[in-house]
Amino acid sequence: MGSQFEHLKLPRIINIELPRRSSGGFGGTKRTDVSEHGKQLLDQISSLIEPVKQKPSPFRLDPKLIFKIKVAEKYSFSDNLVTQTGLNVLAREPNKAIVVFSSDNELTEFKKRLENYSQLKDGPKYEYLEAIDELVPLEPQDRIGHLLDIKHLQPGELAALDLELWHTGNRKEMRKYLDDIADVLESLTSATAPMRMSDSYIGDYLCIARIKVTDEILNLLLLEEIVKEIDRPPQPAFETTADYNLPISNFPEIVPPPEDNCGILVIDSGVPRGHPLIAPVLGEAEVFPDAKRKVIQGGPDDVHGHGTSVAGIAIYGNVENCIKQRSFDPTAWLFSARVTDENNKYDEDLLLETQLDEAIYAFIEQYPNCKVINISLGNDEQIYRDGLKQFRLAAKIDEIAYQYQHKNIVFVISAGNAFYEEAESNEQLLTDYPNYLLNKSARIIDPATSAIALTVGSLSFGRGSITEPSDVRRQAIANLSGYPSPFTRTGFGVDGMIKPDVVDFGGDLVLDLSYRESLGLPKVNVLPDSIASVSILTLSKNFNSSLFHICSGTSFAAPRVANLAAQLFTKYPDASSNLIRALIVNSAVLPKEIPPEFQCNSNQSQSQNTKQIENQLAIYGYGQSDLERAMYSAENYVVLSEDNILIPVGKFHIYEIPQLPPEFFEVKGTRVLSITLVFDPPTRPTRGDSYLGVTMEFNLFKGIDRESIVNAYVNASKTDAPDKFAEISMENLKKNNGSGILVDLSPGSNLRKKGTVQRGQVKIFPQSTKYDKGNMILIVSCNRKWANPDEIEMQRYALVASISHSDPQVNLYNRMRLQINQRSDREQERLRGRV
Repeated sequence: MGSQFEHLKLPRIINIELPRRSSGGFGGTKRTDVSEHGKQLLDQISSLIEPVKQKPSPFRLDPKLIFKIKVAEKYSFSDNLVTQTGLNVLAREPNKAIVVFSSDNELTEFKKRLENYSQLKDGPKYEYLEAIDELVPLEPQDRIGHLLDIKHLQPGELAALDLELWHTGNRKEMRKYLDDIADVLESLTSATAPMRMSDSYIGDYLCIARIKVTDEILNLLLLEEIVKEIDRPPQPAFETTADYNLPISNFPEIVPPPEDNCGILVIDSGVPRGHPLIAPVLGEAEVFPDAKRKVIQGGPDDVHGHGTSVAGIAIYGNVENCIKQRSFDPTAWLFSARVTDENNKYDEDLLLETQLDEAIYAFIEQYPNCKVINISLGNDEQIYRDGLKQFRLAAKIDEIAYQYQHKNIVFVISAGNAFYEEAESNEQLLTDYPNYLLNKSARIIDPATSAIALTVGSLSFGRGSITEPSDVRRQAIANLSGYPSPFTRTGFGVDGMIKPDVVDFGGDLVLDLSYRESLGLPKVNVLPDSIASVSILTLSKNFNSSLFHICSGTSFAAPRVANLAAQLFTKYPDASSNLIRALIVNSAVLPKEIPPEFQCNSNQSQSQNTKQIENQLAIYGYGQSDLERAMYSAENYVVLSEDNILIPVGKFHIYEIPQLPPEFFEVKGTRVLSITLVFDPPTRPTRGDSYLGVTMEFNLFKGIDRESIVNAYVNASKTDAPDKFAEISMENLKKNNGSGILVDLSPGSNLRKKGTVQRGQVKIFPQSTKYDKGNMILIVSCNRKWANPDEIEMQRYALVASISHSDPQVNLYNRMRLQINQRSDREQERLRGRV
């Protein structure tokens, strides 16, 4: 890119309020056996009530009736209708089952309505109850977490476990439940089995505790109705690293960045405060794993090296370039929160949620410029699968992001590292690459599924190993720049969200093909120790012997994006976290070369190309971000943006993209139009129907007047499905005006609207129609899912649009700026005329 210009403002036209209507809350085919069905449900209520009456709790817990309502196929059953029956919604499962509770252990109101529905009594018919298929209790097996299911407690084993209770919405009540359990554990403790509760956390919808119990006590807890899940705690997974002795003489003095530059908080294994490349840039380092607040061995200093490696990239970006240029100019301040102990494990007595909460609060309250948080830690045993609800740690990160909206924090999280465990030989790692990246075992892990964070996957540099000579027996797997790293984890995320959001360089793996079965060695199903890394250069914790070392992993791709976010915050200190995420994602492009397996081509059918686009998104997200494109416009590249816009839930906003000038179409080259929408809604991990409490989407139209679009959207809002007004509007508009009015952005709306970061792009060809017929109209709409009006009336968002031409001679910027200024002048004149 040549000249650097400031981004332009995206013109907003009008906002229209849509009437809030209720769709009724249930629907489906009428049952013919209403009386019999109602009696069956009453019998099931009796079988739910009796055990709760008869079973005293060994933990002295007040009884709470918790069970599942299974909703019939093709029926819906709204939260509002559940509440009318005297029940409270605790969770919605992805299979439509609703977990409910009642403080009334007789279920009086529910039974009364079922008796009317069954025609046993006269009165209202409560027809909506036909949506219920059956009522079933929760069993102990339902309360066993994934990690505990993989590795059960052995007889006599005393283990640290994470206990989660169903949150009733009453914090005082939840505190009493935890206190009662803690008291009983304390009373049961002995010299051989020191049982206890060492930590707890009660949030708006999370109630968790770290307990240490035997298998016998675990089995008793699994019988408690209030227990949601018990699981083994997570443990961090770290990549291997190697020192790299690079001789540097006459080392330049490190000048700290300006005081108001943005800072990055690295939550990891700590940093060595005395490292000559870290000390001048370090704002503060602290340790957060010790419940007794005794400084653990090493204090905030890094005893493992992972945190140092991540921090080096976070503050310097491309460390290798710094070495080549013999110039280290830090662009961000560093803050470090160490959350692992001297054995590089999480503290056995503390919840990781508590550590995160305390660490983030401590830094962002004390340091207003600490706005980017890098988490390159993941639990590789918590792999996301389609249909699962959100992981707990990822949910906590989203809760923090929402809680601290006013602080405008950007979380950057690594996607995690996967290894092709099904491979039976080294050669198979080469021959099956890159297809195995789409295996279920290679999906992203907790907390990379966080909806409001930027999740980062990894790319290869496309070169040989720094430490190994050129040798035909040593083969890099990816081997080409921009190809996905053979260990990167892939999407999609919760509810089908596009994850990872972006990718950056994280390295490659080199196979030692001299390692063969012919040597009498067994076949391997994991990467053998003899495989060397094709590496990222970064800082070493052992700085007295070596300032630098090498490593590979998604852990080191994430801080490259964190560094980019920090530089954008320094450039735009008043920007919202949504705008920073939008600029990063909007600037992202797919590498020039991607594996043929993921390429689209004209010889394939539309369905084949659709699948290829989905595969590209699952691996690359929206692509690799570019700092200059994110930060500046140029003659042939224009960025239009709006930030901190509040949209009432159930409204839509209208924007205009100024008409593209004739030379944009006449000059040969590649023309790309891109729209990126980013918002930060409330989230809830108990909702399998929608993790996001509010959803947003956008659609772009060309060659049609604004009034036609407004009328279509308003009319659609008056139908029986007001939450589907965008889809209905588009169908009606296409029916009346032809499909050519809708700009066919990729990925399509149905895929991109699932996440909080949404980008749609289109390449414009000379033969493309209607792009030269006036301004384009962009509609941004907002829908309510489960979030109540008293919880959120307005949703904030940021919007970025960019138009680019590959020929630098096309002066797009000045022509569009002139149009926007003229429009602004007309608007000012119109307002003055009203006075």
